[in-house]
Amino acid sequence: MKYIGLGLVYLVALLPYSAFAESEVLQKYIEISEQKKLSEKITWKRLLYVEKQHSEVTYKGYFYAKDGARNLKSELQADINALFSNAEPNHSIRCRFPARSEWLIKQLNIQKNQLPYVECPEFDQWFAQIRPYKATLIYATDFMGNPSSMFGHTLLRLDPKDQAQLNLVSYAINYAATVTGNDNWSYAWKGLTGQYPGEYSLMPYYRKVKEYGDFESRDLWEYELNLSPEETAFLIKHMWEMQKVSFPYYFISDNCAYRLLGLMDLVRPDLNLASQFKYASIPMQTIKTIDQNALIKNTVYRPALETQLLSQAKQHGHALAKQAHKVAFADISKMPDLLKEYQQPDQAKILEMAYDDLYLQFVAHKVDAEFAQPRFRQLLGLRSQISLEKQRQEPLRPKLDPTQGHNARNWSVDIGTVQGDTFVQIGTRQAYHDLIDPQGGYRTGTQLQFLDGAIQWRDDKLKVEHIDILSVNSFNPITPFKTPLTWGFNFAWQQEALKQGHFSKDDQHGVLSFKAQSGYTWADDDRKNLCYVEAQTYVQAGHALDKGWRVGFGPTLGCQNIWSDHINTLLQAELPYWEDAKAWQFRLNTQINYAINQQNSLRLKWYYQEQKSQDWMNTSLGYVHYF
Repeated sequence: MKYIGLGLVYLVALLPYSAFAESEVLQKYIEISEQKKLSEKITWKRLLYVEKQHSEVTYKGYFYAKDGARNLKSELQADINALFSNAEPNHSIRCRFPARSEWLIKQLNIQKNQLPYVECPEFDQWFAQIRPYKATLIYATDFMGNPSSMFGHTLLRLDPKDQAQLNLVSYAINYAATVTGNDNWSYAWKGLTGQYPGEYSLMPYYRKVKEYGDFESRDLWEYELNLSPEETAFLIKHMWEMQKVSFPYYFISDNCAYRLLGLMDLVRPDLNLASQFKYASIPMQTIKTIDQNALIKNTVYRPALETQLLSQAKQHGHALAKQAHKVAFADISKMPDLLKEYQQPDQAKILEMAYDDLYLQFVAHKVDAEFAQPRFRQLLGLRSQISLEKQRQEPLRPKLDPTQGHNARNWSVDIGTVQGDTFVQIGTRQAYHDLIDPQGGYRTGTQLQFLDGAIQWRDDKLKVEHIDILSVNSFNPITPFKTPLTWGFNFAWQQEALKQGHFSKDDQHGVLSFKAQSGYTWADDDRKNLCYVEAQTYVQAGHALDKGWRVGFGPTLGCQNIWSDHINTLLQAELPYWEDAKAWQFRLNTQINYAINQQNSLRLKWYYQEQKSQDWMNTSLGYVHYF
């Protein structure tokens, strides 16, 4: 008993010394952090999402110091203190903020045996499931059916070591707006004004391939990044820290592309990519910037299922493709009869196309499982009876990938004549692509222009020629498998040949204009020649109109032709009937573009209008530079 009592006295005597020693160690590392000015380091600021000396993060649980969002030094010291504090399993700072902790331990050179023992079963299980070794940036091409994806979408795939053939089961980091409820009409407005929270999520990559490649028919480009395994691991550890953090999501600026650039900046402190895209973050442009900084090792093209199906139609011929569509939707009992007249190789081609056609309709919810499943089984059963290798071939990879296309913004200079008067015009466009631009790297048949404007000097006067606030057109060609609608709209301020409410060959006045159109498009298999027919509605408002407004309606016909890698043309004719004038107006727009290279073009334009035997004409030659 005597010795036990002495031992207890000894232990009690050691407690103050132990606490003093821990306090001394803690103070030592706080002093080192001040000497190294760690709170001013760029990585520390990026870990805390600091903008103008204040964190963007509003979630209080992201900080250990009460004033951590505003005081970087205070947060740093609170985090160092937390490193040396005992905690329950999963509650240590090393469990909650593994990337932040790793950086601090490395910067301060803290030895492992100086830190308390921690258990992080939740993080350890999560991290072991992902097994990050390398990162691949994914670009899903533009999708006109969703305002948030009109410029395309980027996400990040995390691949384990030696799993190149199984990357569909890898995990992907996605940053997107979280939309609750059914905001049909307000969706675009809320997305443009940052009223949705943007959040990171982690999900199996095959789910995104199914969503983008199958359901939305968007080709995917996979860019393997030149990140080390350590950098990739640090990135995914930071994702664990962001589970309850959100930022206001803006479709144009603070979007998926902008936030993924921030992750690149985090793991490479010498980079400063995100700061280049404060006002507009177009995914394609951010990928180009990543490529220019030597961060891309390898590029893989993953065509959408519809792209593969259309490639089969091109390989096998439209006659077999149309028969495949007929077989896919026929009664099960009639399928064998529809194949009888064909030789076995053609039967195999028809059945393969029929299966893919039906599957596309199924994932798009055009047919239900009760209709599709029996037909899937029948198609597979019939195909298994034909002892031939698969007939489909992989689609050819496009000549240019998105990093090689023209830049999204441009400026232009035009010299020409309007009704015999010489003019000089300077224009600019903030985004993104139109039908007359060089088409390499973009989806043919899509047009999206944002803030496209021009000023013109004529008759010793400077005036605004036009400001296209937003112009969207999706030309969807008819295929052997479906007959989709072509649609579009344009909201702009523009000059019109008007005087006192009537068409004029001498005067122009500004009007606010809205146009909406829909119709059908036809194209060849390579989509080098695309023609469309649409019905178009016009609504205009301005002081130069009799009632202050007018409406019109009429047909629009046009053709886009890609003659070579350097030359493409656009021809469009409109015939609106104006309600106020009770007259038809003929409008012709002809443009020829010669691409010097992907970032520079020469453009010849001729516009012609005629109404009630009066005409108006504009001819110009211009230079366009993309930047």
